[in-house]
Amino acid sequence: MTLPDSFTQYTRSLMGDELYGKLLRGLADEPPVSIRINRAKCHASPDGARPVGWCTDGWYLQGRPAFTFDPLLHAGWYYVQEASSMFLHHVISQHVADASLMLDLCAAPGGKSTAALGALPDGSVLFCNEPVRQRAQILAENMQKWGRPEVVVTNSMPADYARSGLEFDVVLCDVPCSGEGMFRKDEGAIGEWSPQNVDRCAALQRQIVADAWQCLRPGGLLIYSTCTFNAKENEQNVAWICSSLGAELLPVSTDAAWAITGSLSDCLAGPVYRFIPGVTTGEGLFMAVMRKRGERLPAAAPPRRRQNRQGARNRAAEYNGWIEKPDDFDFFTPADSIVAIPKGMAAHYETAARTLRIVHAGVTIGTIKGRDIIPAQSLALSVALRPGAFTRAELPYSQAIAYLRKEQLQLPEGTPRGFTLVTYGGAPLGFAKNIGPRANNLYPQEWRIKSSHAPGDDSRPAVICTDMMNDGCRE
Repeated sequence: MTLPDSFTQYTRSLMGDELYGKLLRGLADEPPVSIRINRAKCHASPDGARPVGWCTDGWYLQGRPAFTFDPLLHAGWYYVQEASSMFLHHVISQHVADASLMLDLCAAPGGKSTAALGALPDGSVLFCNEPVRQRAQILAENMQKWGRPEVVVTNSMPADYARSGLEFDVVLCDVPCSGEGMFRKDEGAIGEWSPQNVDRCAALQRQIVADAWQCLRPGGLLIYSTCTFNAKENEQNVAWICSSLGAELLPVSTDAAWAITGSLSDCLAGPVYRFIPGVTTGEGLFMAVMRKRGERLPAAAPPRRRQNRQGARNRAAEYNGWIEKPDDFDFFTPADSIVAIPKGMAAHYETAARTLRIVHAGVTIGTIKGRDIIPAQSLALSVALRPGAFTRAELPYSQAIAYLRKEQLQLPEGTPRGFTLVTYGGAPLGFAKNIGPRANNLYPQEWRIKSSHAPGDDSRPAVICTDMMNDGCRE
């Protein structure tokens, strides 16, 4: 790995010779492979794995399996995430005690959003946003696979949120950065690095935080993070947030065994958290936790507006049996779809719909097509799906991969006609429509596995047990 001279000179000066030498040795090593389990769907522990200290759901694997060809990844049983980023789980677990409204402002592809869902108290609602349209679609896909209904995915600019009228208890600004912490995993990041880009990123980060600050409630929590090493995007920006916006730095309790590094700049003496390859077992990450000064008052729900939901009400008898506890949801019909929104977040959803571009929210029950309601992929993967709502067809590995490639599908003999929930190892993958001699594969075209590799049965990944869902999994 050849690093730019200007990066070497600056970073050695910032870290000192000893710490910089550890970084270089770390960058020369193979990066660790880690996953985070979705406890809403599975309680399994990967074979031969060791735990990530700062995340109760995180595990280091012994090697890197072919994740693309693991149906359980597509079913949302786990998320592949580098371990340092899982520190967010520890931060939220320590500092968020009550049900909260949280915003992940720069959320794609969804790793930190899914980590937040695993740590937020019951009754919380998460807005996750991505300004780039294509990346917002990937974010929506991953959030639907995770299966939690208390989520709104948007494709808006930070300034749009500042004007939205929404006020959040927690805001995560995992800001776009120069990417120095990803040098080991992505050599393209080295080619894109320059001192000028560092300066551009630092300025952009301040603007993003300034916009986010406007929709953070007094007493609310701001979590600032980057995946870079330099102090301009890290300590200097945190010092600016504290001095210009009035934020108060908060400590996070850690274990000395985690080998997390503190501030490296004289401009900031307060608690910040650096993950450095060669020191900690993970990629480069910087995180700081701040509170907005002021008295934290109980949040008032935004005003409700009467929506035209006649289409949803007229068809309620057809889909009410598809989800658990339908009385806990309000139903909307945007663009001929039926969307179930948890009642506790319906007012926030309505407020967002007036000013923000919503890509996904709650559970998309299905699409109205004439006299039919076509059940949606979102429903298949949601933890709100009622067991027994649909005929299930358990597929062997080869057919599960064919389904995920949106190829021709052979359902088990005797499968009744109609909409069928396709499963692998008991985990729902999506829907098919059995029409007798063949079955229509309803897996989303844009989600399909695009690799031309043809895995055989002997190459199936073995990350998590597939004996049964939830309590049937190996503890």
